[in-house]
Amino acid sequence: MFDKSFYDLTFGVDPGGARKDAHFISATLDEVKEDLASELAEEINLYLMCWYGARLSLDVYQQGELAESIDLHPFITISIQGYPDITFAGPGEPIGYDFEADEGEEGDDEADDEEEENEADSLSERMFAGELGDKVTVSVDWARTHVPPLTGEVVGPDDTVQLAPRSGYRPLASYGFSDFEM
Repeated sequence: MFDKSFYDLTFGVDPGGARKDAHFISATLDEVKEDLASELAEEINLYLMCWYGARLSLDVYQQGELAESIDLHPFITISIQGYPDITFAGPGEPIGYDFEADEGEEGDDEADDEEEENEADSLSERMFAGELGDKVTVSVDWARTHVPPLTGEVVGPDDTVQLAPRSGYRPLASYGFSDFEM
């Protein structure tokens, strides 16, 4: 049961100001692409990538064992009308926009009021609130990812798989979507 091959698209943020631990178990790269497109269509997830340094990887399991983990950040480009393109060197490393500058600086009460006003207009706040709409597009350069094909028997819709060890245990995930932050 646990010796099948599969892809695990994982999107997560460690506990703190935000939490997310989503896994998408699939048998084909086309499914992975659809799942990732769905996740990246939600502006809150873009915010988590840009502001919180969310993990985003594609884990490749061959016959039940983790064979490769691909960080997907370097293959993603976020284009927002009126802003430079945002790319990533890795988790928590956006390039093209300084999200920490959105934070503003400490100051007197008048400056704090102005800061709150500016914060409402900041790119990170607009992402968080989902206000960008059709001004944002996200692309993934799949041609550069070099995802290996699955070998042997491949997971199916009725299967449960065992993921690599995390914090002393090996979680089980069903085919499709699993959320470990519930």
